[in-house]
Amino acid sequence: MIGVAFIKGISMFGNKNYRKEEILECLKNAGIEIVGMYGNDNIIFYKPEGMQYASIGSKIEKALRKCFGEEFCVTTRSIRTLKNMLNFLD
Repeated sequence: MIGVAFIKGISMFGNKNYRKEEILECLKNAGIEIVGMYGNDNIIFYKPEGMQYASIGSKIEKALRKCFGEEFCVTTRSIRTLKNMLNFLD
């Protein structure tokens, strides 16, 4: 399954100004299969069978904290959930 991780607070009001390339480099060895990024705060990833989306969010938070030395809050959702939310608006 494909999911999206939303990193809260990246490049907002002059805080946590990290480029997409820096974030991707940081996550390279985090054990997450990255499909791509939208902007510098939305990570598209493959979720391994049996792993929870929240576990992937925790891995991303830990990797970012290790690289940049500050706390991050990550929320993850499946593509199916995002599609259902958008369909709700139609």
